Amino acid sequence: MTDAPRPPRERPTRKGLSRPVHWALDGLGVALFATGAVGAFVPGMPTTVFWIGAVMCFLKTRPHAVRPLLRTPIIGPAIRWYLRWRPFGGARRRGNTSRKA
Repeated sequence: MTDAPRPPRERPTRKGLSRPVHWALDGLGVALFATGAVGAFVPGMPTTVFWIGAVMCFLKTRPHAVRPLLRTPIIGPAIRWYLRWRPFGGARRRGNTSRKA
């Protein structure tokens, strides 16, 4: 038998966001980022929570705007950890899953 080359599998196309949803996510992302920036200077006000929310909004609308936040040395590792968390689509760790009796 000869192995015929298989045609490449087609990836499902992602539906783009509508214009009002895109604007709403952009506006929410900017508001969350600005609130987090204020929290960097106001004692007792959190920063990371607001910037994580901004990253979640910007991942859908402007992925290139997320890179500078992820490269921030103080806040970047916390955001990366949150994005890798399993309920939000992070990778599952490979390892020994069997239990010893």
